[in-house]
Amino acid sequence: MAQMQDCDDDSADFTAAVVETGIYGEADLTHRDESIFGSYREGVPMTVTISRTGPRTSDKVPIGTRTAANLRAGIDGREIVLDPGRARLFKRSYRVGIQYGGRTLTLRAKNLEDSALLDGPSDRGDNEFGVLTRVFGGGVEVLWSLPFTMMNRTIEPPTPTREDALIGIVVAAAFGTGGLSLTTIVMGAVESILP
Repeated sequence: MAQMQDCDDDSADFTAAVVETGIYGEADLTHRDESIFGSYREGVPMTVTISRTGPRTSDKVPIGTRTAANLRAGIDGREIVLDPGRARLFKRSYRVGIQYGGRTLTLRAKNLEDSALLDGPSDRGDNEFGVLTRVFGGGVEVLWSLPFTMMNRTIEPPTPTREDALIGIVVAAAFGTGGLSLTTIVMGAVESILP
């Protein structure tokens, strides 16, 4: 599990957090109103940036919008194409599609608080890198998937590249993690009606 340290400075217009990736060392996240930057502290320098180019249209999303046309993202000068869902009634609508350098990743809501980082556009059952959780202060906790057995077969989850891991962490910081499901909404309504 990753650790997060809040490094908020009252005199600055940004918030910084440190994320322990568990496999690639520590990463710094820097949040400004219109952008989020992430970079590793160790190894080959690498920076992921997500910026809002239009107005803030949502206070529920850390980056301020889920409109793809109002977002710009990149990793070391190379473009990252983001396709965020609308985050409405269904858990599926909280997905964020990520494409860069011929790769496709997906950040998919798993429950109210967590999202799974997937290798590919959908969940095949054997392509989950791990679970990311955005925490108070803007950090992200990371829990990478472990091998598991299903029907007498051991499933070995994929290991994210350094780029995959950093992109997933920055996307989770920018859009948040988790999402409501229709079942959760219906159960909440039923519980509030019945004594």
